[in-house]
Amino acid sequence: MDLDCSAVESEDQLRQIFIADFPFKNFRTFNLQHNKKLKVLESYVFNTISFEKITIYYNEFEVIEDHALDSCYETATYVNFHHNKITSYPFDSLSNFVYLKLFGIAGNSLSTVPADAFHGITTLESIWIQGNTPNIVGTFANLINLRVIAMGGNDLTLIPTNFIQTGSTRLESIVLTFNDISSVEPDAFDIVEGMLINMTSNSLSTLDEATWGPLFQGGVFLEATNNPLSCGCDIAWLFKEDQRLGQISKYTTCSDGENIHKLDPSIFDFC
Repeated sequence: MDLDCSAVESEDQLRQIFIADFPFKNFRTFNLQHNKKLKVLESYVFNTISFEKITIYYNEFEVIEDHALDSCYETATYVNFHHNKITSYPFDSLSNFVYLKLFGIAGNSLSTVPADAFHGITTLESIWIQGNTPNIVGTFANLINLRVIAMGGNDLTLIPTNFIQTGSTRLESIVLTFNDISSVEPDAFDIVEGMLINMTSNSLSTLDEATWGPLFQGGVFLEATNNPLSCGCDIAWLFKEDQRLGQISKYTTCSDGENIHKLDPSIFDFC
């Protein structure tokens, strides 16, 4: 069964609901959406009731307290706090989830996301933390089943070495759209054949061979639309015999608006 608490009037009322005598303890979904009354998801709020899927969308929550989801550690596969006003989340508790596949906290007001809080959650397949403008501390390591990580709109400027080295051979998409990224250091990402790195709407002025060469050689694709690429001798390597240009989106343009795929290769003959 599913439980919808979207009409709850206060934190106290939500707490009282779960003090009641439930005829059974395990639900499929807890849903709370478009509620303007609640600010805090309190510790032990669910009492002994557990859920597989927690969807708390488009509310006014500011704080998720320690132990708020304790009753769900052994049942929850999906936890998503999409579009609240959360400034504080107990990231240390994430490792307590036994079967967690998706964690989302996009569109909130977090100032810091400790990336190492995800370490070792081997069941995790999707991380959605876009739209927070946070300081992302540490790296995303030892996430061997990860498929998608979304970090768009977070005011990132630099992607450092080993930032996303999850060890996953299943990684499909790294989304870094609408940041202010001007530099990506070598060995910043996992190399998985067929994986897409989406860097639409950033501040890349060049595509360094030291960074992107190994990725393209490993079968990674890049979406780089709406970046101020200079398209000078710095990208001549893309037009060599191995033709790595095919692994860049056909909509990618130079800073002057010319499509990178329509450049005459002969202009790089003297580079």
